[in-house]
Amino acid sequence: MHFATHSVAGLAVALFSCTSLVQAEPFDEPLATEPTNSVTSVATPYPASYAVVHDFAFGSLIDSAFSLVDTADGRFKGMLSAGNFATIDVSMARQEFYVGETYYSRGTRGDRVDLVTVYDMANLDRVAEIEVPKKRAAIVVNKGATAITASGKFFLMFNLTPATSVSVVDLDTRAFVSEITTPGCSLVYPTQLHDFFMLCGDGSLLDISLNEDGSVQSRTKSDVFIDIDADPLSEKSSKVRDTWHFVSFKGDVQPIDADAVPGERWPLTSTDERAANWRPAGWHWTAGHPDGLLWVGMTPNGYDGSHKDPAAEVWLFDVDERQRLKRIPLQTLALSIDVTLEDDPRLLVVNAEGALDIYDAKTGEYQRSIYDLGASPYQVHRMP
Repeated sequence: MHFATHSVAGLAVALFSCTSLVQAEPFDEPLATEPTNSVTSVATPYPASYAVVHDFAFGSLIDSAFSLVDTADGRFKGMLSAGNFATIDVSMARQEFYVGETYYSRGTRGDRVDLVTVYDMANLDRVAEIEVPKKRAAIVVNKGATAITASGKFFLMFNLTPATSVSVVDLDTRAFVSEITTPGCSLVYPTQLHDFFMLCGDGSLLDISLNEDGSVQSRTKSDVFIDIDADPLSEKSSKVRDTWHFVSFKGDVQPIDADAVPGERWPLTSTDERAANWRPAGWHWTAGHPDGLLWVGMTPNGYDGSHKDPAAEVWLFDVDERQRLKRIPLQTLALSIDVTLEDDPRLLVVNAEGALDIYDAKTGEYQRSIYDLGASPYQVHRMP
């Protein structure tokens, strides 16, 4: 015990001496800034093989991110950070990303601000922040939560408070211009020019046309065409040319054309397949291509609620002929899918293990995987 006491005292004296020595010789000059040599730009316009993977950060919702990758060679190109329940949209004409996000002054509480944050595609630099009403829908990643109109002029943001409405941002002036109340109708699906429609809880749709200033020119409610109780439509829709293709929970395709007119439903499955309960599944289970092709994530042994399960296969359809062209078994179960707009398109699969798997979209041949894209990468976006 006597030995330990003297050792501690000696250590204290030594530390005091070192501290005094450092204090006696202060730095006269500040340290020089070290050069940063790893900053670079991304060549624009992006090739069609590029994609954005959304890390929703389910374990830490205030800190989500978007990774830019080249699916042709598997290379990581850059990243955008984002806030709560973020969304992303791309304008190839403007060469900009638009991130919808929410922040609180004290992280998870405090003063709230809702933004559309604008990023330059070449440098991934933040170039503008557009404040919008503090009403944006705080929902898990959903491609229908925001959109850019076909004209490229307006950015649309779905609000849920729980009253439903749409915030309209003019991308020319980078300013919020209007809020449109849409009782009972949700999400946004652009059609022609400044027009878009929304799905409504009674089984109808609401078609809205905007003026040049972002105000409402007209709004029309359709007749009921969805049997909400028997087989409702999922919101996980994709465009094939000018027509949106929604898929019901039991496996019917519902087209809605450029005039927001619902077309005739048709089935994804044969009688035997439906008896075996093959159903759509995944986080976002559809992808479309202008060649008239539609891909749908599918799972066997479906049940009420199995739409939240990952997909075991992706089925490829010709929407004009309403025929299946290919069944693509997946190496790892799929959460979300998309398809690049290349001449030979790639099927992009965010798998249940958190990687991005890449296949030939027509043959189903596996090409490669990209790893380390965040804690919970749940969505993938191709270049439009």
